Amino acid sequence: MNDGDYLYLIYLLDGPVTDAQSVIPVYVGESNDISSRIGQHSRKIRDSLPITEWEDDGEWGSFSKYDQIAAVAQRADSRLYVWIVDVDKLESGPYEFETYRQELEAKLVGLVHAQPEYEQIFANREFVPNRILHEIGKAGTEWVADEITAQDRQWPSGGENTRANPMTKDECWEAWAEEYILADIQSGGQSDPIPLFDVTDELRVRTRDDGTLERSAEIDTRIRREGRKCVDEDGIRADGDDGLLYIMYQLEEPAETATPADIVPRYIGKAEAYGKKRELSANFTEIAYERDGTRSFARWGGGNYWHIGELSQALTGDDERKQHWVEALFEPDSRTLSQQTYLWVHAWNRTADCSPYGTPATLAEVEPLLIGTAYDAYPASLLNKSGTPDDAPIKVETPASAD
Repeated sequence: MNDGDYLYLIYLLDGPVTDAQSVIPVYVGESNDISSRIGQHSRKIRDSLPITEWEDDGEWGSFSKYDQIAAVAQRADSRLYVWIVDVDKLESGPYEFETYRQELEAKLVGLVHAQPEYEQIFANREFVPNRILHEIGKAGTEWVADEITAQDRQWPSGGENTRANPMTKDECWEAWAEEYILADIQSGGQSDPIPLFDVTDELRVRTRDDGTLERSAEIDTRIRREGRKCVDEDGIRADGDDGLLYIMYQLEEPAETATPADIVPRYIGKAEAYGKKRELSANFTEIAYERDGTRSFARWGGGNYWHIGELSQALTGDDERKQHWVEALFEPDSRTLSQQTYLWVHAWNRTADCSPYGTPATLAEVEPLLIGTAYDAYPASLLNKSGTPDDAPIKVETPASAD
């Protein structure tokens, strides 16, 4: 079982298996080398026992997922089990559509996290809100419930698409893009579509004195406006949104006449207001305190580990992390865009906003759901590497332009 696409679930059993409530999910993962992955997990969990010997070293993440799984196992009456499935043999996943292992993992993590009774048990770190990870880091072993049993709850009926009419995944993407992106593009109250870069009439991107690509003034204003819905000078707003969902895209038709099919997604990402190490994410400090600097700037800053900074370095040949962006967005050996490129930015609210499947979702959950549906619609255009399958064009060949 070392050559395929596998999903696995580490779980506990609460007494005799009578229904789904008897299964207590502890960790969801995926791998194309399942024997090695499960062996690695087994060793690291054993090394974390007994959990009474765990000590906080003062660094974020010292209470790892393995420490948490070990703590759950030590406090439970059941042994740990693992369930493995070949994803290629599944006819469909959650929301009734075919899926691939990276997307399926994200979907299941989101669905489990949405059940509050598992919050102090479930050990996944990806696709879980930073707020939870921040609290886990502070609590350490105290995060894990003293008594681990299944909770009584009314499970929803399964097998139904949450939207009114059955759709394909690419139709889910287009419906969502119409409701969110196209609505802003064609709204008189918004300034969309907003160019990402400050460009000349020939689409040559202007640069700063240090050679960093220049964002448009309009997108800077939008990022600050949406960001202030999440944070203020006191840090995380008590009534604030989760953070920013952003989509870099191009248009195949003029904005006035564009349809959802004309919105070509290039990159989907998010910046959570909460940080993992500290409450206020470093990505939001410039916005919260209204600083002029934009080194991080909700992940669109010019620093070495942020999108504009990495892209600027890739253009000069000093860094390869965003080389695939360079090849997709720019004319060869130049700072001239092959096509105008826009950025859509939205302060995400886990209660008011919905996923492409019509369900409520946290920002951490909606990002991979959108990547999965957008990939189905535009596999050759999407520049996301994380969250796409191993055979995605971006991973196996030079990306094509959106034309």
